[in-house]
This record gives sequence, C-alpha cells and structure tokens, in this order.
Amino acid sequence: MKLTKLAVAVRRSLVATSVACLVGFGAPALAQDAAPAAASSTATPPQPAAPAKPAKAGTTDGSDKKITDLGGVSVTGQLAALQRAQAIKQDAVNVVDSISAEETGKFPDPNVADALQRVPGVSVNRSGGESSQVAVRGFGPEFVAVTVNGRPMATASGSRAFNFDVLPSEIISVAQVAKTSSADINEVDIGGVVDIQTARPLDFSGWRGAWSLAGVNSNLDGDWKGKTTPKGSGLVGWTNNDHTFGWMASAQYYKRKDIQLNTQANSWYENQNISDLSGLNDPRYTNVAVPETLASNILDETRTRKGVSGAIDWKPIDQLTVQFDTLYSSYKVDAIEHEFGEYGNTADIQSLTTDENNTVTSFVRKAAGANVMANDYVASYAPSYEKSYQNGLNLGFDIDQTTHLSLDVSTSKAWNKESPDGYFLVVGAKNFGTNPTWTNGGNSVPPSYSNILSPTATDNLTAHCCNAGSGNNVTNKINNYQFKFDKQFDDSVLTRLSAGVQYTKEYVKSVSFGTPDSILCNAYCGYQVAVPPDAIGAYVYNVPDRVHGVTSPGLPDSFIQYDPRAYLSWLTTPAAYNQLSPEKRDALLAGLAANGGTFDAAVNPGSYNYVGENEKSFFTKAIFEGTMWNMPWTVDAGVRYLDVVSTSTAVNRPPITYRVDPNDTSNGQVTYGPLAPQSDGGGYHKWLPALNFKWNLLDNLVYRFSYSKTITPPQLSNLYYNKSFGTRPNSLTISQGNPQLQPYTSRNFDMGLEWYIDDASYVAIEAFHKKVGNFSTLVSTPINFLTNENTGQPFVWTLTQPINLNSSKIYGGEATFNYQFKNLLPDPFDGLGVALNYTHVKSSTNLSPGIIAASGKFAVPGIGDSANASVYYEKGPIQVRAAYNWRGKYLESLSYGAGATPATRSAYGQIDLSASYAVNKHLSIFASGTNLTHEHLYDYSEYRNRFLYAEADGTVYTVGVRGTF
Repeated sequence: MKLTKLAVAVRRSLVATSVACLVGFGAPALAQDAAPAAASSTATPPQPAAPAKPAKAGTTDGSDKKITDLGGVSVTGQLAALQRAQAIKQDAVNVVDSISAEETGKFPDPNVADALQRVPGVSVNRSGGESSQVAVRGFGPEFVAVTVNGRPMATASGSRAFNFDVLPSEIISVAQVAKTSSADINEVDIGGVVDIQTARPLDFSGWRGAWSLAGVNSNLDGDWKGKTTPKGSGLVGWTNNDHTFGWMASAQYYKRKDIQLNTQANSWYENQNISDLSGLNDPRYTNVAVPETLASNILDETRTRKGVSGAIDWKPIDQLTVQFDTLYSSYKVDAIEHEFGEYGNTADIQSLTTDENNTVTSFVRKAAGANVMANDYVASYAPSYEKSYQNGLNLGFDIDQTTHLSLDVSTSKAWNKESPDGYFLVVGAKNFGTNPTWTNGGNSVPPSYSNILSPTATDNLTAHCCNAGSGNNVTNKINNYQFKFDKQFDDSVLTRLSAGVQYTKEYVKSVSFGTPDSILCNAYCGYQVAVPPDAIGAYVYNVPDRVHGVTSPGLPDSFIQYDPRAYLSWLTTPAAYNQLSPEKRDALLAGLAANGGTFDAAVNPGSYNYVGENEKSFFTKAIFEGTMWNMPWTVDAGVRYLDVVSTSTAVNRPPITYRVDPNDTSNGQVTYGPLAPQSDGGGYHKWLPALNFKWNLLDNLVYRFSYSKTITPPQLSNLYYNKSFGTRPNSLTISQGNPQLQPYTSRNFDMGLEWYIDDASYVAIEAFHKKVGNFSTLVSTPINFLTNENTGQPFVWTLTQPINLNSSKIYGGEATFNYQFKNLLPDPFDGLGVALNYTHVKSSTNLSPGIIAASGKFAVPGIGDSANASVYYEKGPIQVRAAYNWRGKYLESLSYGAGATPATRSAYGQIDLSASYAVNKHLSIFASGTNLTHEHLYDYSEYRNRFLYAEADGTVYTVGVRGTF
C-alpha cells in the first residue's frame, strides 16, 4: 500500500507542476495532495499547499512516455488542456469531468457554457447566439448548482439557474463538473455541480502576464461585414522567490454587435370553439387549436461584457495561508426590436381547415367589424444590464503535516437595474376591406399571413398599446461561511477524515417596472385614435436579411417604424387624448397627473416578491484505501445534513374590475385595487448520504460505482407568493406560488469503466439511474372571479399553483472516446487527435402529443440526448480545432405561454472552428468562427406543425493576437 500511495503522490505532484506551467496559475484543486482531494475540491474553496516543484527530465508517470522537462519547457495548447482534464478525471474518486484553460488567460471558448458543452453529458441553453445556461444529463439549469472556487455565486436570472454569460472566460483556469455527489461538496444538486476555478498567485514564480486583442464580427449570412467590435483582456501577477506572497489582477472587455431574427407564435390555444365564436355553425370546429399571434422580429443587438478580478496569496508563517479573491463582472444587452405583428382573434375567423390533430392548417379572417386584424408595427427595447461580484477570504492553518483547518467567508451579489429604460409600443393599421389569410408552414417553416394591406402605408395609422419600462429588476445576495477540518492518516485503511459546517444566508427579490395602472393601454388600446405619421417620426423600415426556416414567408420586405419617445410624448397631447371618450380621457389625465405628466415607467408595487433562505449544514466524510486481489481501491463515504428555513413575501394589487375591449375582443382591460401584502414560510431538513467507490482493475483500467441522495431546492418562481393575472379573454389565468413547496429529491446510482490509453487518450463508458420525487407540478382549478359588466355573470378564471406531486426515473449512459494519434501516425500527422462523446438520457414519464400539461399530466423538461465531436491538430506553432456540438430534441416547458401547452425544442447542432499560430514563445495570432453553418433554433407545441418560435443568430468570427510575458 505504501508503494501505491507513493506512486499516486508522485503522479499528482507531476500533474500539479504541469498545470502550473500550463496556465501560469494552477487550479486550486490540483494544488492539493491525494486522490480524495481531487474529488472533494470539485466544489470546495482553495486550500493552502506548498508550491509544486518541477519534475526532473526523464521522470515517468507509470507509462512509457516521459514527462516533459517542465523546468525549461512550458506545456501549453489544447493537448495540454486535454491532459489536464484527463488527469482530474482519473484521480477523482467520484465522477468528475472538466474543461481547462489552454494557457494563461486563454480559455478555449469565449463563453464558459460554450466550453462546458464539450463535457460528456453537458448541453447548453442558447440565447442571442451565446450559450447562457447548462444542463447536465438532461437536467436543466434549475437542477445544476454553480460555484466559483467552491463558493456560491449570485445570479440575477430570477431563478436558481446560473447565467454563465456574465463570467469572462479569461479569468478561469478550470471548470469542473461533478456528476456524482460527495459529502464535502458545498452545494448539492440532482443534475450536478459545476465549479469554476480561478487562478492562484502562488502557483507561479516572479512576474507573469498575458494579454490579448481581437476584433469580433457577427453576421447572419456568415460574411465578414458590418461593424467589427473590440475584445481585449490583460492579466498580470507577481510572486516572491520564496513563495510566501503573490498577487494577480486581470481585466476583460468584450463587445459584439449583431442582428438577430426571430419569429414567434407566443402560444397555442387548444379546445377552441370556433363555431360559437365565429358563427360557423360547424360541429367540426368545436375543439380546434389556434395560434395566439404571428410576430416577425428583427433585433439590433449590442452585447457588452466587462470584468475585473484579483487574488492575493500570503503565507505569513509556514502553517498559515491567507487567500483573498475578488471578482466583478457586468453584462449588458441592448436589444432594439423592430417587429411586424399580426395578432390572432378567433372571433373574426370566417373559414378554416384543420388536420387530424385539430390543428388549424389555414384560416381566413373577416374584412369588416370590430375584430378585423391589424398590421401591428411594434417598437420594443428590453435592455438587460446584469452586474455581479464575489469576494472571498480563506484562512488555512496546518496544525501539523497531516491536520488542516480552514475558514472561508464569502459574499456575492447580482442585480439588474436597467428595466425602467425599456418600452413595448404598438401602432396599428387595421385591414379593412381585405381578408387576411393565415397558412400553416408545416413542420419546419413558420406560418404566414397573406392578403393584407400595404405595411408601408402611413395614412391609416392608429394608436394601440402598451407599456414603457417593462421588465423585472432582480437582486440576489448570498453570504456564505464555511469551516472545515481535514486529517490524513498513514499506514491505515482510513487515509483521510474530513468534517465541516456551513451557514448560508440568501435572498432574492424582484419587482417589475412599467407605466403605472395600465393608464396607457386602458386609454389607447383598441386602434381608435388616429396617429399623424409626422408626429411620431414614422418611416419605412427595410428588413435586412431573411433566413429560411426562421423568417415567416409572409413577412413583407418593409414595414412602418417610428420614434418611440415621440410616440409616447404625442399620446400625452390634446391632439391624442381629445379623440378619446370623455370617460377614458378623464381617467388618462388623472393617471398622467399622478405620474408627473408622462407615461414613464415606475415601480409596480403590486409586483414585489421576496424569498429569503437560511441554510445550515454539516458534513463528515472518510476516505479509505486498500487493495483487493492486488488491485488498489478507494472509497469516499460520508453524509451531509441540510436544514433550510425560508420566507416568501409578496405585495399584490388584485384586479377589482375586468372588461373586454369592444374594439378589440382579444384584449382584456383591468382596474387594480389597493395593495395587499402577504407572507408565508417554509423549509425542510434532509440527510444526504454519498458513497463513491473506485477500483483500479489495471494500472490504466478504472471501475467506478457511486450511490448518493441529492436534492434540488424548489424553483424560485414557484416560491414567489405574488399573484399574476393573464387577462386575454380566451385565457383568463391566475398564477400563484407555493412557499411551502418541498425540494426535489433523488436517489442516484452510477457505474462506469474507464480505460486510460495514455495521458491524452482514454475510453469511458458510464451508466446512471436517478429516481426523482417531489417534482413541482402546476395544478389548475377553474374559479369564478370578477363579474361581466354586460351579463352580470362571473368570469371563469383558471387558478394555477405548483404542488409536490410527481416522480420520475431518469436513466441513461455516456460514452467517451478521446485519442491523440502521436504514436500511430508519422510526422507531421502525429499532431492529430479526436474527442468524441455521446450521452443518451431517458425518462419514465413522457407527454404524448395531444396531452395538455394540466393536473396529473407530467414529464421532465430538458431530457434529451447530446453529443460532441471534435478533431484537433497541434504540431509546432500550429493549432487547429473543429468541433460539432449537438443536442437532441427535448421538452422545453410543460406550460408555455398564455395557452399553457407544452413546448418542445427541436434538435440543434453547430460547427465551430478555431486556429492559432505561435509567432514565437511570447506572441501568437488566432482566429475562430462559431456556428459556421448558420444553424437556428426551432420550437413547437406538441405537434411539429404547431409552430412556436424560431431564432437565427448567424456566425461570429473573432480574429486577434495574444501575448505572454
């Protein structure tokens, strides 16, 4: 056993040394000794350790390959990054995969989530041409915990899902994904735990730095045209000769301008009785599914990411290590939207056709009457400006060479404060005298309208809706305190004993901004007020590009747009409000007077939500090592206890009157009552055991088995106690959270076999099974609420609340093949390598087409297969990598939009290419292109021809120069 431990320790020392040379600053996890540390550090703060010493030339790692003389040559590039990730996986006791920086300040992708999708079993959620969130083994972002250096990181996503697009990739050394649990992992989640590890100053000597400058160009058609924007980063650090003090600092800037196209139907309404609504008197049309709208959008986007970070390591005495980390990042998305919309209204359908699933395949709308379809000219601006920071202090004290104590304190906050600047405005022109005709586009093309009036005519413009400053402001703050004890043992089956306690205090609060009391829509919705084109700066907007499968075939080449601020200003003038009825005019003037004479946004006090959580936990874990039939094994066994107390607070403004606009019967108008605060509490406590078994059947053949119990906290949106009201006449809904929801629980079994061919090549097969209970399921109940002022009868609304109801079995497998052809191919082809992985995931619960996601109907969103394939070449100064990343179709939502029907995202795959050339050891040039084949997103509801959403973002090119010193 002593020889086995010695060999393992030598190997890890070599790995830590290669890491330090690889990125200039080593990952905290690899600065620790022994196999259990590699596993537990997946989500633990950095621990102090003596700097690794360079390996001597000729030292071997148990194979025939000699270790590079790291004292004189830095191992860099994508091959070294693969070696590093493989070493992490091989040394860990639990199932861990990772992605590594290739060298100082050079993470392999511009976005952390983009890089993580290379990891087996990891897939991404895309938005705006970037990967924003991750799913692990089919479990979506809400089921994946994210930490930075083992500390919880706040996010302003408004949910527990972490937005990776706020993190600059240049500050990251390693991103690790723990797929099986260990008791000392600070966060516990059913999908897994992603830990982002930043660099440590004491992992290098003297002065060291890196910088990069690049140009970024994004276009729908893949050509390099339009505006090229800058991207730059700089990193510098210094460590004294005796490795007792070091610091580092970095700064990053990234800007991208692009055009995004999307087309959307918003929702589908099922079980519509078109016969009664439209007077068709045909019994075939009493159970029809119709789309809510058809909107074609062109977004002119500017995305700006900024970040700064710093770290200090200090060893005032040999036994004490002080580590301080700080990170600040901001991510701003300015998206000006030009939209041409054609809103649906079942009341004016005069004829239609359907298929065997009662999906409309076409319909014709009336040419006269109050409900004639309007050409909606929408101007929208929904800025997002998320800021976040994390500060952390870690004190590590070595009582002796085998006993270590650590205290870690951190605080993190994220917020979004830009919502008041937004707007969503509509000017419309009704299609009197024509019969707009809607045609279903089939399984892969959005639907279209034909036979409409000219969308560039300015002589029939009328005011419609909606709001200024729409959006939510979210603030999330987390304070975290950890104390840990670690003891190592020699000459014993028990090799390590760890214990610790943790306290986390977190809150999330959310409030929306908008024009107060719906004064704009209550006055002007309905297309009754004529709008002079000159008064609002009306002009003809030319559609810049079209993408097959995304652009509606009926989208005109040009349509009317206008100056939103001029429009809002004109609506406050006598020329506008004197066209209103006296009742509406008086209500508008009173509302404007209360709001300072404008439609400017204000906080909606009835939208306030607050969820606070206090979490206490402790863990104990033991590591055992031995041999069985002369084959070494390691067991990681422990338990974690969680106690969580939560409070949910909301302030409601319930509707007191409701009416249907007679000029637009698809629009319901509401008057709200006084504020009504409410609060409720919840909580839970859980014992969470974890067992990981690793058995080296051969020197390079590893068998693993894991069992654990894990939880995922209830979704924040389900804990929000506020009520929200959907006021479309054909879908009157009330949604309310449930503060007493319990967490999702899962019993997990994992088993795998890994064959390590050499230090950059391996084959792995893994299987997993999860039995998940306590899924939050939305249960809907019809209730009578408010009264129809025309009939005196109550309106029937649908009240929807989440409850813990369902369970499901999730199971599947992963296959990974990484191979470097250095020993098989002659020069210069020996620089070739491949990295392939495929993950298959199934669920015991599925929604068959035609089943609405109502009470008792359940499936697990996110479940679906994924795969990644890459080919790389690295020889001398040249590096090239081509990758294909694919995610199979998956259920995106059980209840999507106002129609509350399931939404499915179609399979998606894209090809990326990157290359670099080292001019010398300090300077290189690089280029990359993402989504070279211009793939697009496509969503549908239940059946493929129930189109929901399509989005095209095009290709992003980056060309630049990188240097080190």
